[in-house]
Amino acid sequence: MSTSGRGLSPEKYEWLQRKLKEFALSPEAWISTLMSYGISGDCLTGRASACPVCGGDDRFTYDNKSGRGDWICRKCNDGYPMAGDGLQLIARANRMGLYRLMCQLDGGSPPPSRARVSTPAPAPKRKADPAFVARRLDGMWSDARPQAVGDLSMRYLQERVPGLTAGSSPSLRLGMLEYRHEKKVLGEWPGIVARFELPEGRLGTLHRTFLDPVKPAKATIVSPDGELLDAKLNDMTLNPLAGGAVRLMSPVDGEIGVGEGLETVYGAFMETGVPAWYCLNRVLLSRFVVPDGLGIKVVHIFMDFDHVDLKTRQSPGVSAGMVLAKRLREQGYTVVLHRPRQRGTDFADQWRSRWIAAHESAPLGRRPAYASRVALAI
Repeated sequence: MSTSGRGLSPEKYEWLQRKLKEFALSPEAWISTLMSYGISGDCLTGRASACPVCGGDDRFTYDNKSGRGDWICRKCNDGYPMAGDGLQLIARANRMGLYRLMCQLDGGSPPPSRARVSTPAPAPKRKADPAFVARRLDGMWSDARPQAVGDLSMRYLQERVPGLTAGSSPSLRLGMLEYRHEKKVLGEWPGIVARFELPEGRLGTLHRTFLDPVKPAKATIVSPDGELLDAKLNDMTLNPLAGGAVRLMSPVDGEIGVGEGLETVYGAFMETGVPAWYCLNRVLLSRFVVPDGLGIKVVHIFMDFDHVDLKTRQSPGVSAGMVLAKRLREQGYTVVLHRPRQRGTDFADQWRSRWIAAHESAPLGRRPAYASRVALAI
């Protein structure tokens, strides 16, 4: 949670820090408090809804995942995801500072007068039974087939990362997957199932990339009301994901690379020959933990070169990579940072552009063949 104390005296800043740390509510009280500050109950059901901050349709989800009124908006931050807790949501939606908000909450003052929303308060979202989640994920993994040369998953990856020389990965499978939207099954599509493991080897979740059944491309999935839905989704979470990754390849000579996305790290592998894992997104990349027992001494970080966030004046992907690099260096690892040359791209984009340019410019029979260091499957 941001606890910016700009403009506060040291005494007020210290008070704010303490109050933020101590503040706690039950799931029911979070919903009541959020609604009292004008957050519609329609936004607090756990389903995708309009964002009370940016106003965008079907991009906001309130999940109270950590018990602090937690939420995420997929495009709140100038087109990039943003997440926070209930206090941040109130502060952003009401354009007020956290200090002012905590003064009101601590003193029992009523929230500022706002038009009340007639929507009844939703019941707090119940957490799924861990035994049910484990059965679901184990069943999905068992039903999927191990990745094989020439199957739809490999053809998709070779289309996205042309010339890809990495073999099949034991962390990827190909299966027929149900696509659920707002608790309804829209149909089945073939898809890549990726096993996301925590540092000690426990399963965190399965990440799914839904594929077109005919051509090597992501599936086009449309909701009943015409919304184009994401073709890449995590399934249910069995264990908290911080620290983990999808372990596509084995470390080589004590080195491993990590990046955000599946295609990104395969592009990085083709660029550098470094075996790579992926962490699903930039937040999880920044929290990656090197597992014990694999002899890893050098970590290559493949950063997405995102456009600058106008609020933070940083490239989100680069910033996440730098956070990880600082922590790993403090822990004694050698860290090598990699960034694409062109802003707004990742390593899949860079590799694809370079491969196409080289092949289009070379005479037939003399087109380049790129060699990569051998990446061994775990």
